[in-house]
Amino acid sequence: MYLLINAVKNLERNKGRNGLIAVVTFAIVAAAVVTLTINNASARIIDTIRLDLGSRVEIRQDFIEMRQFGLTREDAAFVPIDSFMQFAESAYLRHAIFNAAMYAWSDNFRAVDDFSETPGSTTRVNDNGEIVLVETSRLVGTSEAASLADFGTLREISQGRMFENLNEAIISEDLASQNGLTIGDIITLSAAYSDGISYNLEIVGIYTDYTEPYVNFFLAMNGRFADNRRNEIITSFDTLIAGGWQTNAGLDMRVEYFLANPDDITAFEAEVRALGLPITYNVSINQAAFDRVTGPLAGMRSASSTFMLIVLILGAITLALISYMAVRERKYEVGVLRAMGLERGKVAFGILTETVIIAAVCLILGLTIGNAIAQPVADFILEGRVATAEQEIAETGGANRVLFAGGQMQTDDAAQGFTPASEIQVSLETAVILQIIMLTLALAAISGIIGVVIIAQYEPLKILRER
Repeated sequence: MYLLINAVKNLERNKGRNGLIAVVTFAIVAAAVVTLTINNASARIIDTIRLDLGSRVEIRQDFIEMRQFGLTREDAAFVPIDSFMQFAESAYLRHAIFNAAMYAWSDNFRAVDDFSETPGSTTRVNDNGEIVLVETSRLVGTSEAASLADFGTLREISQGRMFENLNEAIISEDLASQNGLTIGDIITLSAAYSDGISYNLEIVGIYTDYTEPYVNFFLAMNGRFADNRRNEIITSFDTLIAGGWQTNAGLDMRVEYFLANPDDITAFEAEVRALGLPITYNVSINQAAFDRVTGPLAGMRSASSTFMLIVLILGAITLALISYMAVRERKYEVGVLRAMGLERGKVAFGILTETVIIAAVCLILGLTIGNAIAQPVADFILEGRVATAEQEIAETGGANRVLFAGGQMQTDDAAQGFTPASEIQVSLETAVILQIIMLTLALAAISGIIGVVIIAQYEPLKILRER
């Protein structure tokens, strides 16, 4: 009991030195609370995004990569539509969304940005030097209307409804206004890259569109008004395929397969290769999109971890120096206690008790204040990271390269349409509290062990003689 009472009195006697130790310990504990709560929250969000984007596999012929390996359009292989359906039956999958698009011609409505005298009469010179008609629009089909890009944000149904049955479609307000089209009207389309495929579609919905008309400057400058997003005519995947497509030749197939476990990507690829998928097709997750979305969170984790590491190293060194100096200054006190008959272990216990009391107080304050400032700190750091990421996106613009082949438009910007994660909710979890307690005990041990080591070297009579 004497040792405990004396330890408490020593805290009062040496307020300056103990206060310095408390400040350093508190700073380390508070920094650790903030860092660990941010890291845990970031990891949780990244894992959630990984289950979405990381499990989302796209199978698509990569014309851009083919060019890099010296392959031409003639080397392109095309896959039966039934094969894409068969891939979706894999045991590795939990879901599949079928998307496809085709360039179309039509002479019964004028496309936005088509300034020819007669609708659908604008011509161009193709790669073979032939004069051909310019495509007027893109017919986009999806098996899941809820997955349509930008709907709910930059696009909304303003009149009518979303398509539900075969041969129903929705069009943009711009296209409808330019041609006087209304709900119930019929539009006709013919596939631009496949003979004999045509559609008669009933307009059941008209949507507002606030997206950028063209995904990049190249398309706008080259008069490819079929790629103006205002000219997208959207229907169901079943309607698109019902036109008579046997393979994806002339059709831009973009099927997304969702893995039950993101780690099964290799096994899934092996399975679809065995089912006949040509090597010119990629089977991959959208890594570019994943990196774009999680980039600020990953950067924040890295920055906060680096900060905590620096604080831990500097704090541990500072505590060690203060503890060393403190015990050296208390050498006479140690000599008196030893001369009174106290064993080294009991003297060391008294000093350890002082350290534990300081650590306990700093632990409580550090957990309380660290938890209070964790959310504002996380918001501030993430805001800066998101701003940096968005600036980089703005500086790089849209897709850097565009390639047209076999009725497909491909770009090398697979992250287009994905924005960095900009929100995070942090909280003090039980696991973090346990980690902080272990860290605080480690800090207390640093101070205490140094004191014990020094005390073990002191002989009481020698100390008193020197005094």
